[in-house]
Amino acid sequence: MKIIIIYALIFILAFIGTTYVIYDMNNKYVNMFEFDFRETAVLEAALADSLASLEADSLAALDSVVVSEETISINEDLATDLNSTKSKLSKVEVELTKKQKEIERLKSKLEIEHKAEHEKWLKSTVKLYEAMQASKAADILSKIPDSEAREIIYTMKKKKAAEILSQLSTETVKRLTRAKL
Repeated sequence: MKIIIIYALIFILAFIGTTYVIYDMNNKYVNMFEFDFRETAVLEAALADSLASLEADSLAALDSVVVSEETISINEDLATDLNSTKSKLSKVEVELTKKQKEIERLKSKLEIEHKAEHEKWLKSTVKLYEAMQASKAADILSKIPDSEAREIIYTMKKKKAAEILSQLSTETVKRLTRAKL
């Protein structure tokens, strides 16, 4: 029986020793049952570093989100300003179009008035030349620009225009009666 007690004692001591070694190795290494014999202290340090890095990254990401929100806010403000500017620009374009139409209307009115004034001047000048002696009218017509003289002669009555042309030199008559190009 002594032998059984010695065997039992050896078995119990071996069991306690094995349990202690397993417990100690499990605390010292990551996972000895998966044959991962990396030391826990090194892993915890790496984990702490990675958590610190992760925390720094999350803070950077949070800052990035805040910056992104500020950028979105600024972009929305810029979009609002752009829409406001576009609205103002379209109003100015409408106003400009109105002003251009007004200018065109005034130009045409001025042109009509100028034309009417010119017609009035031409009528009175033609009457004046028709009332003159042909020689004096020819003398004056030879000294004014050809375009004006031509206009006056073609507006006159045919008989009076022929009398005045007969008093002018041949070259002057050719210039005045030549077709406009």
